[in-house]
Amino acid sequence: MSLESFGDELRKQREQKQISLSAISETTRISEKMLESIEAGKFSILPQAYIRAFLRAYAKAVGLDAEDVLKRYDAVNQEIRAAAEEWISRAKPTPLRADRSLTDTVATTPRVSYQSLAIAAAILVAVAGVVYLANRGTSAPPQETVSTVPFDRAVRESEASVPQPTPTVPPVVQRAVQDSLRLEITTTDSVWFLVIIDAVRKGEYLFPPGRTRTWAAKDQFVVSVGNSAAATFRLNGKDLGALGRRGTVLRNIVITQSGVQQPQ
Repeated sequence: MSLESFGDELRKQREQKQISLSAISETTRISEKMLESIEAGKFSILPQAYIRAFLRAYAKAVGLDAEDVLKRYDAVNQEIRAAAEEWISRAKPTPLRADRSLTDTVATTPRVSYQSLAIAAAILVAVAGVVYLANRGTSAPPQETVSTVPFDRAVRESEASVPQPTPTVPPVVQRAVQDSLRLEITTTDSVWFLVIIDAVRKGEYLFPPGRTRTWAAKDQFVVSVGNSAAATFRLNGKDLGALGRRGTVLRNIVITQSGVQQPQ
């Protein structure tokens, strides 16, 4: 199951009980835009620290078992992570088998004299001293203390961060000006996919065969794909094709207005 399917199940259960999103928003103080994102499975645009709190509040407002909803959400995320680990493990090279036995290796290993060991130890001590003196006086910057933000404040800040369209400019026209890049993926087989948009937003997905989805960005996309031959891409309507061969895992592929850039 994908996050989109999980959100769609929540929407169907809400509609069966004939409860509107506006009623849930009034009860939970979560904006309708965020509730729509939950039902669409777009959890990457929600404040990550409060996703579980949002789901719990949503479930209570609809009359669902909150713990059951959270368990299903965790199961979907676990499935996505397991698929990602499987694709990555397939891409790891197989270690070469040793042609000689351990006994033969030990027997043919040259012996090192105590004098050589003493010289090597002295060199290591000298190098360590130089490194210590070079780094003396420098220290890593302290980690920023994570503060606990009240739930109501998180909702208000998240709603304030969502750009509101001006009355004179239609939302579609405004998005076209801000987001000049549109990336579309179409799958022919099961595909694990990770996308980072403008180094700000991040989404991780496990797509079934026959799925099409589009993202918008201002400057760039950075994508990683498992089973890369089973996914084809289009950038602003231009066909990019598949980014890799069947069964391979691609990591940190940069896609900009100029095209696809392989990592160095």
